[in-house]
Amino acid sequence: MDIQYPSLVHTDLTEQVYHVLRDKILRRELQPGTQIVIPEVARALNVSRTPVNDALKRLGSEGLVTIKPRKGTFVTELTARDVEELFDIRLMIELYAARRLFELGTVKHFLAASRSAMDAMDRAVDEDDYRDYELFISNDRDFHLALVGAAGNNHLMRMYRNMNLHMHVARAYYLKNVEHAGHIQRQHRAIVAAFERGRADDVYEALTTHITEPKERILKVLSEVGGTL
Repeated sequence: MDIQYPSLVHTDLTEQVYHVLRDKILRRELQPGTQIVIPEVARALNVSRTPVNDALKRLGSEGLVTIKPRKGTFVTELTARDVEELFDIRLMIELYAARRLFELGTVKHFLAASRSAMDAMDRAVDEDDYRDYELFISNDRDFHLALVGAAGNNHLMRMYRNMNLHMHVARAYYLKNVEHAGHIQRQHRAIVAAFERGRADDVYEALTTHITEPKERILKVLSEVGGTL
């Protein structure tokens, strides 16, 4: 695949290279399992190898790339076990966050914080068809970050943000290839409506459906395509 890279302003090059590569991984322009050849990236971005090396080390610490000694650096693949574990952790975190919202009385804070994301996702979809995929998926992420953030646990939030990089890859695959965004947005509305009614059990049920359903669909796809994303 011929990957196109943008021109960079030669200040803080490591940070810029990091964001370029991270964006291409999350958008799946750099597919899982693809080798990232340092000299090629450096040449394409018109930088030395050093900022590329440093950016890849950072991506490696986040788990988005895998650095194999004497073999090279590769975009990390998500196995069926990875997907299952990530979604299970996500469910535990979001159910805990929902419970804390009721305990702390921060439901209204979450509803206010998530309103802009909900509005943006409404604009991004037209019934079951995408108008703007990137707008939808970025606000889908923000909706769930607002939920976890309203629980008021900074350590949990950092953990969730880091895990969310991998969830972003998995959800992007799911949204593009398995399910329509309109269906996902209807599930978001069900979660919001349950919070507005103050019905904790309905919130837990809606969240469980929302998180478990894509996990099962992605696992089905993985079994059909050989076991990795």
